[in-house]
Amino acid sequence: MDLSEMFGFLIIVKETLIILPKNGKLVASIAFLSLLLSSILFSLFVYFLQLLWANMLASYANPEYSDALYNPNNNNNINHVLKYTALLLVVELSFLFIFVIISNLLSTATILVSAFSYTGKKLDSKDLFSSIKRTWKKPFSRRFSSSSSSRFLSIAVVLAVILIFIYPNFITICAAVIFAIVVYVFQLYSSVVSALSVVVSIVEDSSRMEALEKAEKLVMGGQRLHGFMLNLFFNLVALILILPGFYYYIHKLSVNNATIYYGLFFLNFVSLLNMVVFMAYTVFYYRCKKHHGEEEEDINVQYSQLPALDSDIP
Repeated sequence: MDLSEMFGFLIIVKETLIILPKNGKLVASIAFLSLLLSSILFSLFVYFLQLLWANMLASYANPEYSDALYNPNNNNNINHVLKYTALLLVVELSFLFIFVIISNLLSTATILVSAFSYTGKKLDSKDLFSSIKRTWKKPFSRRFSSSSSSRFLSIAVVLAVILIFIYPNFITICAAVIFAIVVYVFQLYSSVVSALSVVVSIVEDSSRMEALEKAEKLVMGGQRLHGFMLNLFFNLVALILILPGFYYYIHKLSVNNATIYYGLFFLNFVSLLNMVVFMAYTVFYYRCKKHHGEEEEDINVQYSQLPALDSDIP
């Protein structure tokens, strides 16, 4: 394996930067919506969470409830705790579900705009919206369907964490760290097909299974290595940018609302990174097609219906 094969992903990164100015207004609009919607959603989440937490503390401070709190024969205490725990869980899951939907809508828009930019075509906003309406569920279904290997690795990681708590010694900790690194690298390698299949399903308007089969074929011939290096590159960039913020956050825990500010920064960063990653994977998709000698097909976009002219009406 030569260096050109290992660092071929840099060409993908370069071409991703080149297509950024093309269809620039749509790209800027997607980035703006990504930041705006993420900020609004996070602010609402914090507001409802603080409101629920304040109500829970206020109920504990109630003298009538406080007297019953230490009564071992009173079941109201357990019911009270379970009620607020369930409410917290509902709030968290609801906002997570909304965030996933917003993320999928923006990811679909990013892929479509990137595909048109790479092929040198212009995309109208009306046509973009109609295509998003038709295809946004495809990446959504991919998020809630995982491979058997991913499920096995998730179970293995949980078991490794439990083992550390049961036998907290130097050997188990070192073994768990090595195992976590191996799992992380394998996940980066195996996720290439999964991420590429999202692009295939949107650009070619194919089903989930058809997109997975097509993605498996496209990564043959050494292209999977480029996808793996692309994943590794973006994860290292994310780590380099997030670690200083996390270090600053640890030293500013005493400052009011430090957790909120860091959470807002982290969510916006993830949203923008997700946008750039799907732009890069769209470029990767077309480079795989070129590698296998496939021609650039017309993108399946739902064009808006143009009104008929009076001269065309018999």
